[in-house]
Amino acid sequence: MIKGSQLLGRSVIDMEAAERLGKIKEIIVQRDGERIAGFIVVHGETIVGSGGKRRMIPAAAVHSIGPDAMTVRGSSMQELAELDNLPRMSDIIGHKMVTQSGRLLGVIDDMLINRADGTIVGFVVGEGVRNKLENIFNPQRARVHGYVRADADLHVGKELIVVPDDALIEGEPSVQESDREAATAVTNEADSHPWEERALAESTRSSIWTRRTDAPARVRSETPTEPRLKTETARADENTRAAAPDEEAAPEIATPITTDEAVTTVPEDQSRK
Repeated sequence: MIKGSQLLGRSVIDMEAAERLGKIKEIIVQRDGERIAGFIVVHGETIVGSGGKRRMIPAAAVHSIGPDAMTVRGSSMQELAELDNLPRMSDIIGHKMVTQSGRLLGVIDDMLINRADGTIVGFVVGEGVRNKLENIFNPQRARVHGYVRADADLHVGKELIVVPDDALIEGEPSVQESDREAATAVTNEADSHPWEERALAESTRSSIWTRRTDAPARVRSETPTEPRLKTETARADENTRAAAPDEEAAPEIATPITTDEAVTTVPEDQSRK
């Protein structure tokens, strides 16, 4: 296994063209939370994190994840439009996890990935700054260190995740030699493309993850209050214009009224004098 945070900033190499494509900026996740969907790679980005050429690489194009770089097959690197709508690892980080029995596990700090085929193994809790701060301000809270299995029956809300009691694997996640050896053995086979096979596999459960940027967009689209008010006002104006006389008749009605007022008021003023 490898942590998602360890992939961020890692170089991406097109092994067919022998070309460096850039560095991994973000990890794209399938909505079912079972596997990686792709990567956002940036080339030529400035120190402050702006500029550069941005591209999306689907998981099916990944050949191998090594200790220094991720190699991809350029012939399979067709950008898919749906990748831009899928959730990112940054959308998952920060969710609080609580068990069905009411035990607070902490905040998701990282993600565990099987480097051999892109499967998401679990979500790490208890290692980040937020969890450590919570332990400082609430020392009586039992400390949790481990990860929650990604294949568990997770109920995901906007900021909270409810997990089964047996979904937590406590202890230090193993990200060392055993998984690395398995990945090497698989990727050494000439006709084997486990990342592609896993990426094209059918999902075994419904969507659980969404992009956090989707919520504000829905709110804006569902509450067009100003256009609705303008439409009602315009409709009222149209009704008023329909009920009123036409433009040619209006002056004829207004003119006698003005004349009568002038006739009645002038004698009264003269009599007072």
